[in-house]
Amino acid sequence: MMAGNGRNDTAHGRHWRGNAAVAGAVALGVAVPLIVAGRATLAVVAVLALAGLAFALPRARLIGGINGAFRTSLGRAVWLTLAIWLVAVFASPDIAESARIWLRMVALLMLATVFGVILRERPDLNRLVHRALVAGGCVCVALGLVAVLVTPELFASLRGYGDDLHVHNIAAGVLKHYGTAVACMMPVVLWAGWREGVPRGGPWRLAAIVFQVLAVALLFTLNNRSGLGAGGLGLGVMGAWLAWRQLGLKGLLAVACIPAVLIVAVMLDSVRNNQIEPVLGLPLWLIDAHRQAIWAFALSQFGDNPLFGLGINMLPTVDGATQIVEGSTAEILPSHPHNAAIEVLVETGAVGFAAMAATLVLLLAGGLRALRRQDAAGAALLGLSVAFWFASLLSYSFWSLWWQATYVLLLPPVIAALPPGLVSSVLREPKTS
Repeated sequence: MMAGNGRNDTAHGRHWRGNAAVAGAVALGVAVPLIVAGRATLAVVAVLALAGLAFALPRARLIGGINGAFRTSLGRAVWLTLAIWLVAVFASPDIAESARIWLRMVALLMLATVFGVILRERPDLNRLVHRALVAGGCVCVALGLVAVLVTPELFASLRGYGDDLHVHNIAAGVLKHYGTAVACMMPVVLWAGWREGVPRGGPWRLAAIVFQVLAVALLFTLNNRSGLGAGGLGLGVMGAWLAWRQLGLKGLLAVACIPAVLIVAVMLDSVRNNQIEPVLGLPLWLIDAHRQAIWAFALSQFGDNPLFGLGINMLPTVDGATQIVEGSTAEILPSHPHNAAIEVLVETGAVGFAAMAATLVLLLAGGLRALRRQDAAGAALLGLSVAFWFASLLSYSFWSLWWQATYVLLLPPVIAALPPGLVSSVLREPKTS
């Protein structure tokens, strides 16, 4: 009797752990789509995903996988970059603030490493993540459209804006950041839907296409220029690869029209504040005059500490940052420089910027090597990266947790699907014994 109870308890424990892992995979899949409910929701769902997926592997196997990830070229580059950025933390005039952001990045990258190891070891759970992402993406983007076009007052009230007289504008304002997250999701959802539709297509591929339509509609509704450009480029990479594989040159040309239309739409939207002098001399249809003023001011601070920077998130605190741009009512540097490359360069110095650039090259090299092996996961990796980094060069602070998490939480299900070794060295085939 006792032995029988022991076996039942063991079976019950395995069943419970299996259900927890499934719930964690679903939570990971819907984490980024649920930014529509608020950025705090992303953090809560990511923690729930970790709590569930922690039961997916034995502890020794998980620790071994994490150690293996640290030993790859990409893993070493990531942690070397963080080590170099730690110098910028101690050079910061506000060490506590810079250290808070640095520690947050360490925690986020550890979380992504854990997810990547688990999903690589458990392809069945990775499939659940893909399906949750496709289904959750469709539902959440549709809700975003309803919030903006049908019930903005209700949406604003639920988000805590109460009876604001301008409540009809709040939904679009609040969802502006969500639109750019949706742009990052576009290539990954297309890849996941196509992958889950193997071998005969079916509802997952249809859902992935529906998501693209809804996403484009939402981006146009929100007038999200950076999102339209990012989504067009990311979808162009992923869609072009699939079209080439499925339909050849004609399919490639047909799909290429979609991102081209989105990018042209951004270019034609030339409504700008023409009262500000475009100090960098860039055309206003490309970069608005205020952003040019922000970038010029940020770059002017580079010479203060060219090697290791001013300190993470310290640009908004420098003298003159809160001055009003001549001919405008806007500050010369409102919160952040609206350009990840400039932000990292000035705040972590040339050394910190070079380390981040090298890490990104290693990551993208893995995607290129996958394309050489005819693996669509490589196109998804490149599409996601193109979308994220394009948007990062125009909007948001690179140090923003929700923005980093958008990229970092969409990466593990893609990287886990790559053939082993493809993100551990630069454009060389793995050695075979």
